Amino acid sequence: MSRSLDYSSIKSTTPIILASGSESRKQMLEEAGIPFEVKVSPTDEDALKNEISSLPFDRQVIHLAKAKASSVSSENPLAAVIGGDQMCVLDDVIFNKPGTKEKAVENLKLLSGKKHFQNSGVCIYLNNECVWEYSEAVEMVMHNLTDQEIKNYVEIENPIHAAGAYKFESLGCNLFSHVNGSSYSVRGMPLIPLLGVLRELQIISLK
Repeated sequence: MSRSLDYSSIKSTTPIILASGSESRKQMLEEAGIPFEVKVSPTDEDALKNEISSLPFDRQVIHLAKAKASSVSSENPLAAVIGGDQMCVLDDVIFNKPGTKEKAVENLKLLSGKKHFQNSGVCIYLNNECVWEYSEAVEMVMHNLTDQEIKNYVEIENPIHAAGAYKFESLGCNLFSHVNGSSYSVRGMPLIPLLGVLRELQIISLK
């Protein structure tokens, strides 16, 4: 079972804001003991995705992450604002959050037995200026799953708000035969590079 550090163990010299409503990103920062608050960006992601659809996927996630962070940073210039985004991609087709159990089952049937990628991007804004950005693509190979296995999994975890229709941080990891890359990136944010830069910028430190 994961356990968060006591916030008193981490010193923050600058207020930290997560410009995302993602439960997974929030949980990762909590597990790392980072003191922060959440302010969800008002960015129209669907409209922006249409505008940037011709870009490579690693640039699309960075573009979306920066749009979220920029909008929050403009209202909070003294804070370090973290923006993040994630895209699940199979053969150049983006698998968005399914939204319903029926769509989750449909998505998992398409991913079953195949290789796909989780593209994850993150950035930091200070005073409405991007001071760092990073993206990572993780190669994911899913087991050949039976229809019943897929239905059982969706019924148990209800992954309707997860890119790719699985929660890798819990039972979803059992769906895979091979993963090449960071599990944090699969969950939606390259956490280790982010923590390293927050430390380099002297935004956080161990007391």
